[in-house]
Amino acid sequence: MGRIRKINQPPDSNRSRPPAARDDGERRLLIVEDSPTMRRVMRRFLASTGYEIFEAGNGEEALAVARRERPDVIMLDRQIPVLDGYGVLAALRDDAELGDVPVVLVTSHGEPEDVAEGLRRGAHDYLRKPFEQPELVARVQAAMRTKAVRDELRARNAQLERLVSTDVLTGMLNRGAIVEHLRALVSRSRRHHRPLSVVLIDVEGLGAVNAEHGHAAGDTVLRTVARRVRGVMREEDACGRWSGDELLVVAPDTAADGAAALVERLGAAAGVEPVALEAGKVPVGVCAGAATWHDGDDLEALVRRAEHALAAAQAERRRAAGA
Repeated sequence: MGRIRKINQPPDSNRSRPPAARDDGERRLLIVEDSPTMRRVMRRFLASTGYEIFEAGNGEEALAVARRERPDVIMLDRQIPVLDGYGVLAALRDDAELGDVPVVLVTSHGEPEDVAEGLRRGAHDYLRKPFEQPELVARVQAAMRTKAVRDELRARNAQLERLVSTDVLTGMLNRGAIVEHLRALVSRSRRHHRPLSVVLIDVEGLGAVNAEHGHAAGDTVLRTVARRVRGVMREEDACGRWSGDELLVVAPDTAADGAAALVERLGAAAGVEPVALEAGKVPVGVCAGAATWHDGDDLEALVRRAEHALAAAQAERRRAAGA
């Protein structure tokens, strides 16, 4: 028998993630058939393919094995006990992690209307009993190719999503992506009255670094600060590049006292030590301002208060430096 963000990376919304494609090159096949004899025949016919084969004898067992082993293709007998083939098909189509697994229905009912009904219910292909080894192997291999193409498309789409959501320099979310993420959290706070805070961070002296050491050095400083900020964020927090030298940290389920602590933590981490450049080490400083969502706030109002808090912190720092 057979054995479905970190959020400071480009977001993929709150939908369930599709299963990641395995990179070990080994393809898995699940045979669902209530006859042990027929399962042995199918396994023998497919032995030369090199697939890792799992078996199930009824519909409920098939779903359990599929969820545990995540096969690439399922050979599914239509007439199986407990839950029939159509019931298994329906459950697979409703499962976020198994919905795109190609299913080849195996049946002794070969009438055109039966074939059409199976395809309408989501089967990838149909195999009529009795079958010969070449046909079985060919249909399974065709389904495996379909799954491989789907896996490749999913991987490329995920890569494209990362590219369009990521700030190339810092590796954080770009402004558009962090705005989209924050907008969703503001909506969540409105509906469920959950706390939400943002921290706007300004990397100080970046213009001077650019002027004295060149823009490549300034890029190094910004990348270093971004990495340090990521290192002290929680799993559920998000961070994006807000402007040239500003980063915006979004902290869900964080009230005002938590935001104040986050400001201290981010500031300490960002300036923990100088940044090493070719010309030597340069000190790094950041200034930050936080704001917590209030009833009635929209995204713009929340960020605007963070900008005001940042401006006040910068003014206070200038006064302290001049004292």
